[in-house]
Amino acid sequence: MKALLITEAGKSHIAEVPEPSAPGAGEVQLRVERVVYCGSDLSTYRGLNPLVSYPRIPGHEVCGTIAAVGKGVPAEWAEGLQVLALPYTSCGKCAACRAGRPNACQHNQTLGVQRDGAMTERINLPYEKLLTSPKLNAAEMALVEPLTVGFHAVDRGAVTADDTVAVYGCGAIGL
Repeated sequence: MKALLITEAGKSHIAEVPEPSAPGAGEVQLRVERVVYCGSDLSTYRGLNPLVSYPRIPGHEVCGTIAAVGKGVPAEWAEGLQVLALPYTSCGKCAACRAGRPNACQHNQTLGVQRDGAMTERINLPYEKLLTSPKLNAAEMALVEPLTVGFHAVDRGAVTADDTVAVYGCGAIGL
């Protein structure tokens, strides 16, 4: 199967990589439909992300269709369902997780950063990291993750209608 592979800073190519194995217990296999190439991926390509090791398949803003289901996956996560994936892991045990902040998990493994991402044809993911919406198309679903980053920033900043705010940056999150 084909994937975008960043082999080292400033070098990438479309590579043949092994197909993922059948999804394990609690996993689904996605047929990737849309991936947003974001600033984090560009930093990986440029060699500016200290959390990345090479070679690396980038891509953490993803929408796909469930192509196969592993054992123990609830019936609502069936083959053919279009989903988006939350790209982060959390251990549930570190101080951040215990404080209800799994987004800051000490042991996080982000798709495309500490582990291979979704710029490939298929990928296996835990069903607990999936969301779906009958109202969003594939392109819109792939943009949910950057939208939530911007929303989280506004929420943490406690911005109200009475505030004047300047947004710097013309990427998806800034927009």
